[in-house]
Amino acid sequence: MADDSTRSSEPQPGGCLFSILNALVRGILNLLGLGVRGARATIIPPDARYREFVDAWVSERLAAWLHETRSEIDMDQARLVLMGEAERFPAQAAMLRQTLLDAKVTFSQRDGKQYLEIEAYMAPRQTNGRQPQVLRWRAEREIAWPEIPDDVRERLIRSREPVTLGYAIPQ
Repeated sequence: MADDSTRSSEPQPGGCLFSILNALVRGILNLLGLGVRGARATIIPPDARYREFVDAWVSERLAAWLHETRSEIDMDQARLVLMGEAERFPAQAAMLRQTLLDAKVTFSQRDGKQYLEIEAYMAPRQTNGRQPQVLRWRAEREIAWPEIPDDVRERLIRSREPVTLGYAIPQ
């Protein structure tokens, strides 16, 4: 019995109060960006993070094609313009709008896998007065089901057909 009384008087490593305080401290640290997950991860919903992943891949592909279409287009600046930073690079943004005629993003399913496809039409600058030749660019990659934005995933389930979204250069 003496052993039981000494055990109960020793401080317990866990307990209800400790758990509540631990959760509170971790929550505050997370909001400040100092915890295991940064403040951004706790504020931005998962669907927005997946959308950012898709937007990043699409922007990288388009930036490379824009540079190949017109060598004076800087790939890094083009990628930033396509990610929504057009106000930082107004000359590049204007050049992109002149070059990128149309683009679309398609999510599809085949053979139990999901795919993300980007298709773009671009016109290089013509200096000889003739109609510009339109170039078609296309890339596809496999994408995990959770990486597809929620609204697109729902449309894929309902329609059982590819979902195509238009693409515009952010203002």
